[in-house]
Amino acid sequence: MSLKQITIYIEESDHTFYNRILRDITAIETCNVHSFQSVLDIKVGTIQESAVFLFWNDSKVLEKQKFIFEQFPESPYILLSVEPLSPLELARAAHPTYLHLTESTYSVGNLDLILNFAERLIEDMNRSIAYDKIREKVVVLQNVFEESLDILMQIDPGTNQIINANKQAVVVLEYPLEEIVGKEFSIFLPPVEVDEDVEFEGNLIESTALKTKSGNLIPTESSFRLFPVNGKMAIWATFRDIAERKRSQEQVKNQKAFYEFILDNLDSDIAVLNSNYQYEYTNPVFLSNKEIRKWLFKKTDAELAEKLELSAEFYEKRKKYLDVAAKENEIVEFEELIQDNNDKITYLLRKYIPIDDTETNQKRFISFGVDITERKLSEERISYLAYYDALTGLSNRTLFIDHANQALKNHKSTETLLAFYFFDIDNFKFINDSLGHTKGDILLQMVGARLKRVMTEVDTVARFGGDEFAILKVDIQNKSAAAEFAQKILEILSQPFHIMGRDLFTTISMGIALSPNDGVSTSELLKNSDMAMYKAKELGRNNFKFYTNELILRSEKRLYIENSLRKAIQNDELLLYFQPKMSTITNQVCGAEALIRWKHPERGWVPPVEFIPVAEDSGIIERIGDWVLEEACRLKTEWKKQNLPSFPISINVSGKQLARANWSHRVQSTILQYNINPEEIELELTESSIMENPEKSIEAFEYLSGLGIKVSIDDFGTGYSSLSYLKKINADVIKIDRSFVIDLELNEDDRVICKAIINMAHSLGMEVIAEGVENAAQKDLLHDLGCHMIQGYLYSKPLPADEFVTFVKKINESAKTK
Repeated sequence: MSLKQITIYIEESDHTFYNRILRDITAIETCNVHSFQSVLDIKVGTIQESAVFLFWNDSKVLEKQKFIFEQFPESPYILLSVEPLSPLELARAAHPTYLHLTESTYSVGNLDLILNFAERLIEDMNRSIAYDKIREKVVVLQNVFEESLDILMQIDPGTNQIINANKQAVVVLEYPLEEIVGKEFSIFLPPVEVDEDVEFEGNLIESTALKTKSGNLIPTESSFRLFPVNGKMAIWATFRDIAERKRSQEQVKNQKAFYEFILDNLDSDIAVLNSNYQYEYTNPVFLSNKEIRKWLFKKTDAELAEKLELSAEFYEKRKKYLDVAAKENEIVEFEELIQDNNDKITYLLRKYIPIDDTETNQKRFISFGVDITERKLSEERISYLAYYDALTGLSNRTLFIDHANQALKNHKSTETLLAFYFFDIDNFKFINDSLGHTKGDILLQMVGARLKRVMTEVDTVARFGGDEFAILKVDIQNKSAAAEFAQKILEILSQPFHIMGRDLFTTISMGIALSPNDGVSTSELLKNSDMAMYKAKELGRNNFKFYTNELILRSEKRLYIENSLRKAIQNDELLLYFQPKMSTITNQVCGAEALIRWKHPERGWVPPVEFIPVAEDSGIIERIGDWVLEEACRLKTEWKKQNLPSFPISINVSGKQLARANWSHRVQSTILQYNINPEEIELELTESSIMENPEKSIEAFEYLSGLGIKVSIDDFGTGYSSLSYLKKINADVIKIDRSFVIDLELNEDDRVICKAIINMAHSLGMEVIAEGVENAAQKDLLHDLGCHMIQGYLYSKPLPADEFVTFVKKINESAKTK
């Protein structure tokens, strides 16, 4: 085959006829071939030009035909069929050209013939489109001629007779079109001397005029060019009315004083300097003193600096940039700081704009100055906030790490140590929650102030966020000296803080890491001091702890948990518990959350908070997630046999699972394996897990949503809360985090937050469930706010599978009898 470059899109089929066609088409080197599951799945905008569609004659053939006609009207298509097509079937579903291939009559020759015919259809369509575009351009040109606000005429160059004129010519010249056409062009010109040898082509004649029927003269700017009209050359004459321009020129003269008034009243300073950098004009903003302004005429910046007692830097800097503007003949811009006799500081953004004076053939310069003092102060504030904590005024994490990196780099002594102190305030959350954030902020400010008083110039103290602080001390003599300083910090921070009329006592837990013994990098030393701080907390708080190798045991414990967890999957040590979800409308079970539990053969029950983070970090969570899904589906099948009511089971999904390329297909195959209705499975994920890999998350959940599987967003409002990704994921359910529910009946802010989440979810067509409901007051409040699904200890803690089944039967039977 010798086809030109066309793109073929063929619908897939499991029939051998499809494989035969695909093989023959792909043998054509000049063709691009794409296969797809169904025509109806094609997204508009993804199809290349010169496309030919091949699809099968099946129950959706009319729907496919309609889709192609509407979305790709310029592309031919070929109907494929294993069975012979009757004339009725062709008339009902085939292309008007009756392009089709059936297995019984198929040959490479037929395929070649039909594809070549389809290519010619595309070429004919392209030629038709090109012709339509030419016609459109002609129409546009005609419209431009007719609707132009300029006077346009077409003139025969041989006879000087007018061939055509536009509407504007008829209106302005006061002649009807039939009186204009056929007349010599000269009747519209006032009597002037015209050179008979003048050639119109390419000429631009300014300050000409046209005479109207009533004898009025209209000043115009005109141009004459040769242009083909109906196969012959004609002069295209354009006349632009410049009466308004002439009036404007007069107005400019009258407005000169007005513009000078504006310059004198601008908020920015304006000045004009001559080629010798002498001032010829200044407005009042440049110099408010009228006497000095008069004096400044023909003076330079050097003389002005001497007059105002300014530093030499003032005029030297200005002269430097004036020289650049003069040499480069370009606008120059720079910032300058001016401090007057009263020590008032002003920042100015100054521009020098060079202008060529055509009358004197010399340069002049416009000096334009804008007061940017407020902006500069804002920039300094922003720069300050980038490196300092806005609440306490201490260094922030960024500046601390920068200082620490420099200290480690420059520390050459083998006789001294660098000490990293990391601490937080014991029970600060309780202080914040009980006394309020205002008092909590005041406490942090007072802690920062006390720390500053005991620091030397070479020390760095920083607030890392919340109630976490870090201190870097250089040239510590030994471990005893480091301990003495730590004890000093503990003592000054244990003194009472007087806040709003009451004394507040606090303690801290501190960890210390020494370099080079405990690490040689900032990240390592901070990590080790942080680890030591948690050891200090374990020992009872209000103390400090040095980092030691014993703390490595924590890492070893993590490794032990990881190894045991791998065996737990193999030895069937994992169990699923289920916490019921209740409807506040029916008081029946409307769903359940599957929660994993681990019973270690030696340690007994291992809390999820202990092994889930290890599973996440080690990647074991992927295997656990697969097991949870399969076990939930298996139990769901058993419950169906026990005639348990149908309701969705929500399964927690890790960000690690979302990152797997085939995870969504694994979910689909598991559901199909156990013959589970997709609507009975709800995948529950946190906002942070979505944000680990948002694009993959969106792709996976779009696929699963198409299968009918529900998506639930857990802990809503505590993570990134990215509404754009929430919309793209197309979630079905939002779960209100327990932190907003625990004090719902006591905290007005929590009620407002819950109400906002519920209203937003409903407006997006989502369901809402609240977790952590522990009393009837919380249930009633949530019901009144529009949240009709709840989960919590008010009804039940997580239950083993058999106890959960008993609970469902009991609670649902109880609800029916009420």
